[in-house]
Amino acid sequence: MANQKRYGPGNGKGRIPLSSYHESKDNLEGLPQSTAEKIPVTNTPNIFSYRAYVFAKKPELIQRFVKATKADVGGVGGHVVAAEEVKAAVTRFVLENNAFQGEPIFSSLMVTHTGDDIAVTGIMSETVPMSVVDELLWDALKLGADKASELGLYGPGQDLVADAFTGNLRGAGPATVVLPLPVRQENPSQTVLVSFADKTEPMAFNYYATGAYMLPRFNSGLVIASSRMKRGYIMEIVDLDTKAQAIEAGAHPRDQKALDGKMEELAKGLQEKVIALRSPEDLFDIEGLCRSSRFVVARIWSRDEKGERAQLGYVVSAERLHNIKTKKGFTYGGKDDPVLLAFAQGDWPAPGEITSPWATCPMVAGDCRGSHNLHILPVPINWQTSYWSGPIISSVTLSANIHTGRIGAVSDQFALGTPWDYVRQRASELAVQFRTAHGIRQPATLHEDELEYQEGWKQRRSRLEKQFEIKPPPVWNGDGRKAKALAKPRAV
Repeated sequence: MANQKRYGPGNGKGRIPLSSYHESKDNLEGLPQSTAEKIPVTNTPNIFSYRAYVFAKKPELIQRFVKATKADVGGVGGHVVAAEEVKAAVTRFVLENNAFQGEPIFSSLMVTHTGDDIAVTGIMSETVPMSVVDELLWDALKLGADKASELGLYGPGQDLVADAFTGNLRGAGPATVVLPLPVRQENPSQTVLVSFADKTEPMAFNYYATGAYMLPRFNSGLVIASSRMKRGYIMEIVDLDTKAQAIEAGAHPRDQKALDGKMEELAKGLQEKVIALRSPEDLFDIEGLCRSSRFVVARIWSRDEKGERAQLGYVVSAERLHNIKTKKGFTYGGKDDPVLLAFAQGDWPAPGEITSPWATCPMVAGDCRGSHNLHILPVPINWQTSYWSGPIISSVTLSANIHTGRIGAVSDQFALGTPWDYVRQRASELAVQFRTAHGIRQPATLHEDELEYQEGWKQRRSRLEKQFEIKPPPVWNGDGRKAKALAKPRAV
């Protein structure tokens, strides 16, 4: 298979041996232990780094990128957790085919999961076309779906919405983002925050953007820092609801053929409907747009001395699957379970400032059946869903060497044994009270237009709609008896 693809060793060389990689789990091998007792950090991911590049004495100063791609290819016990065997299969495929024209595609990478979504996060250089990287990841996730099917897992290949790889992952189902790393001679260290959400939508990440990047109560650096942060940021906000855009363009909301046609037209060229706003000048406008699921802060730039765009430092996989065409036509494939990449420190908020808005236990759309509002639960990396099925969010920080392209170490922002234990407890108590109190009723459930793949309600609603009648309300006499109807009822 690899010889037929643009990626892979090629030339009959077979696969790349796993011995070509340094693994972070071996970092302390042969070194004296500084602690008497070994207390493992829960579920810390293993980092694979291509030896020839990681330990190069004079690494080139070239443009590198950090890329994170996530998808649900099949879950254990429903939408609960990713199977380790599936994660291992995806990891092995990427590692053994991690080459393009004799060079490694990823100089360093890790494979994690949040709930039942598997993510591949790695560092690559500008010498590798993004279409090649996407093809490798698509095939790896397809292999993971095959393994999930073999194991009898639930929903194998669920997020692989497209029928086949067509050149890139955007619009194909998986959530994927790329963030260019800075190029500089001095200080090769760059802190990158990666956040994964499961059972929710891209709007959930608006709590990061409108909290840490706009409000001093979450980030005091906006007031006291001497870096570019004091100038605020420029935010690009994307309108994700192509269905609403189609209706606004003239398609009738109940004319599915017209809706599909207009959505396909809007989706051509993978274009976005986007607006650029400035913080803090446009704070009210940003807050106004970001109050709904339709609008998402997709990208954030720092600002130079003139207040213009300086460096991109925040990207979200901001797309919804209204306009993904499959053999069955257009499908709404879920709340999208997004992924985020953001720089931290320096001109950017600290990791704890970025994640701090989640301490307020806000509610987001998603949860069980993708059809509820519920308090999001910040969980450690490689964690399963909880209660009904979420929504959950994880966040890790990477210490990345921008010269070698190595992920040097990883920290878990929502780790066990931290104050986030208190937040989890509080969010859990609020979620149980809210969900059980309201049940099927709003606001616990979403508006009927946002209920996901629940055709049962549409069928029930259609049946009941036919039984409604148009007739005048009853008129009562003064003695409490019902008066004679003024007109005969007629069918709707």
